[in-house]
Amino acid sequence: MHSRESSTAPAQKPTQPIYTGPGQAAPTQSPQNSTVEQAIEQLSLIAALGHSVKQNYINQLMLVEKIASAEWQLSGRSLIIAAALVVCFGAGIILFWGSILLVLGYLLFQLSNSVLITASTLVILQFILLFWCWRSLSYVLSQVGFSNTWQQLRLLFFTTPQEQETQHAHSTLTEKAAGNTR
Repeated sequence: MHSRESSTAPAQKPTQPIYTGPGQAAPTQSPQNSTVEQAIEQLSLIAALGHSVKQNYINQLMLVEKIASAEWQLSGRSLIIAAALVVCFGAGIILFWGSILLVLGYLLFQLSNSVLITASTLVILQFILLFWCWRSLSYVLSQVGFSNTWQQLRLLFFTTPQEQETQHAHSTLTEKAAGNTR
């Protein structure tokens, strides 16, 4: 946050003695006044930097609020979709998949004349469908949460700027790797 100019003391202005008239000595500015002026200027600079830091934190907190709001909306949508998938999963198993299994079971029994082969094939098909539905449901539920909000709050309150850059680079690589595996 500090620039090179802000870390050094401002240059002193040359002072001109005030001459009050003949017979009177021109007063000189004492070194104490110069030091006081320097201190006041530095305090003003510190106050300005403090105000700038405060504004930056306020801006970051507003961004975190926007991220939390967006994640809240996405989480709500994901929960609604998950509930719909659960209902569809149950209804689909009972109505559609049950009918398909009956037809496949009849055809397999006609071809093989074996109850064991027919039953084992139908059970395997049932497990394949259940596995696919479970993976779909787990993916949708993985979208629920506030991971980005928590990450931004941790970056805001608990890390230095260098750590923020390192964590941002790491999270970007992690997101890219996660995107490649899906």
